[in-house]
Amino acid sequence: MFQPNDYVFYESGGICKIADIQTSPLSGMPPDRKYYILTSVHDKNGVMYIPVDSENIFLRPLLSRTEAEALVEQIPSVVVFEEPTAKLLRTRYLEAMRTHLPVEWVRVIKTVFARTKNCVNRNQRVSDSERAFAESAKRYLYAELSLALELSEGEIEQHLAPRLQKMA
Repeated sequence: MFQPNDYVFYESGGICKIADIQTSPLSGMPPDRKYYILTSVHDKNGVMYIPVDSENIFLRPLLSRTEAEALVEQIPSVVVFEEPTAKLLRTRYLEAMRTHLPVEWVRVIKTVFARTKNCVNRNQRVSDSERAFAESAKRYLYAELSLALELSEGEIEQHLAPRLQKMA
């Protein structure tokens, strides 16, 4: 069970802080059920109520400092996706994002970066949906690493840029 002030990744809300745990925080909720009250890191007005005992909702603790440092060291060796068609590549992006794992966010970011670089060399563009996958992955990754390593998201971005550009 998580505690107030813990940070978690919530599948529908991204990186969130557990503001409180209450029994039926809103009228109309079962009076005997406890809820996590989550606040979004990216949307200060975003408040979510998640049943503590729900088995159908994905919540995971964020990386510890040690895990975050290990992930940062691992980034250059993360292999990009290679698929013959845009449709298959989109499927891989979706699968990666649905794992809710930071290493998969790294894979998405690195793949889009590599494809962008290749497209520029051929006077082409990556699709808007590919860029959107990369932006979502960056938002989640930078926020999680920022909290784990106690650095600003801007500092995380600067720190990761050279690692994300290295191909395994």
